[in-house]
Amino acid sequence: MKKRKILKYAGLAGLGVLGGMYAFSQLSGKATPEEQAWKYPADDLIDANYDNGYSSTYAITIDAPAYAVWRLFKQIGADKAGSYSSEFLERVFARLPFFNHYEIQEEFQQPDSMLPGDIAAFDFHGMSMEWADVVPGKYLVQWVDTKHPPAAPGSFAFRFPGMTHFAAAWCFYVVPLKGNRTRLINHWRIGYEPASTFQTALNWVNIELIGGCMTRLQNIYVKRTLEFQKKEQWTGRIMRGLLGGRFFNSGTPAGRWDGTPLFEDTYTQWMRYGRQSPAVAEIRPPVTDNPNWPPTGPDSPWAHEIDEDYFKGWKEPAFSWDEQIRQKMERTYLENWGKES
Repeated sequence: MKKRKILKYAGLAGLGVLGGMYAFSQLSGKATPEEQAWKYPADDLIDANYDNGYSSTYAITIDAPAYAVWRLFKQIGADKAGSYSSEFLERVFARLPFFNHYEIQEEFQQPDSMLPGDIAAFDFHGMSMEWADVVPGKYLVQWVDTKHPPAAPGSFAFRFPGMTHFAAAWCFYVVPLKGNRTRLINHWRIGYEPASTFQTALNWVNIELIGGCMTRLQNIYVKRTLEFQKKEQWTGRIMRGLLGGRFFNSGTPAGRWDGTPLFEDTYTQWMRYGRQSPAVAEIRPPVTDNPNWPPTGPDSPWAHEIDEDYFKGWKEPAFSWDEQIRQKMERTYLENWGKES
């Protein structure tokens, strides 16, 4: 009897969760009917190979200029600033290594920080989309198709069990509105084979129900961030409290900018800001060249086996993908790698 009650309550709880997911993903946050019916620039990527193209479109109005919205999405990815959705759900249930950081980072804002063909990383094992269209200030498109797998070694075009082929384009379009506002169109379009009833239902669950909740959360978090309403993640607050001297009142400032918005209202650290004036320079200049290393004298720990000529005529070689491929194929390194000829 007790077991039946537990199962009954578990079933009711499950129905409640599903009902909440349905309401959150289907009854709020959707694009307008006109926005949903619109033909978007990257829909052709799906329609070129599939006759059952299906779209899922969410939208939100943000009180920020279009470029501010676009440049935030330029940082999206497991290898960059995360997914901007629930990193808890991403990591616990989807097992994807997303760690969100909502600050604009210099390394992700360069002209070559994102180019067509770059991996739009979901994880580091290879489940990937590829950036297809990168239109500065206007829209970004990541795309995957098992008929045209990503070019990067180690990557693969994902599909769900039972599918022969699957394609998806995940697109972020910004529409500038009067009053320095932006309409963000968060748009999925997918195609799949075979177009069976089971696969149709599976894709609806993945794209509309689960994916819809994640997309809705993404839009909400992005809006909060761009309107300067995003709160620091609780994990960050705990770490600052434990290791930054807050909880135990050590009397030592937690950071150089302690007590100012550059610390208190900064979600994650600005990774390259310190290049302008490295903290080490307050003690001595940073070292970028040291002709006295490695030591080659008879009293060094490596005197009996050191290659004294290794760094003679050496400089850091330019990176080459062709050389990376050669190393992987031949499993060897270049002789005198970096030596000036």
